[in-house]
Amino acid sequence: MAHEATMNKQGQILGRKGLETRQRLMSATCELLRSSSPVDLTAVAIAKAAGTSSASFYMYFDDVQDVLYSLSVLAGEEMTDVANLLDTPWTPKSFEAKAVELVEALNHVWSRHREVLRYRNLEADRGNPRFEDLRMNTYIPFIEHFAQLILSLNPATGKRRKSDAYAEATVLHAAMERVAAVGPGVVGRGLGA
Repeated sequence: MAHEATMNKQGQILGRKGLETRQRLMSATCELLRSSSPVDLTAVAIAKAAGTSSASFYMYFDDVQDVLYSLSVLAGEEMTDVANLLDTPWTPKSFEAKAVELVEALNHVWSRHREVLRYRNLEADRGNPRFEDLRMNTYIPFIEHFAQLILSLNPATGKRRKSDAYAEATVLHAAMERVAAVGPGVVGRGLGA
């Protein structure tokens, strides 16, 4: 993981036990998100679910938003692997298989981190700069890779401009992410299938 915490909030270097406690708090948060809204989570509930104290929670996170931010960073790192699928050559023969692989990979990350990614996007939409940066750090490389792929298959010539490929990549990314963000119950009714 590129974003590995090395110190707690008191500036102490995290050893094995500290890393394990921090990970338990993050895992407990993920588990609670399956049945609770992120805005309803409390440090006390997270600490209790992790089998530790709320004082321990504050050794690793400033507040609930801080743990959700850390989880968003991890989800973004997984999304980088999805964007890297756009770096491999796509040929007319492999196009459909590559497209399916890309959509399935994006859906897989969203399935694993749906609540966290929804929260990241909510906070980014509300203008929270930390979460805006996180979202853009995921979006921009994806869209850049996607636009380059589009240009390699359909170059900017004549009336077609390079910016058209970026617009197409942006729209396709937004559509894929929006469908992936939809809960499984809605998808089961046919939307997104």
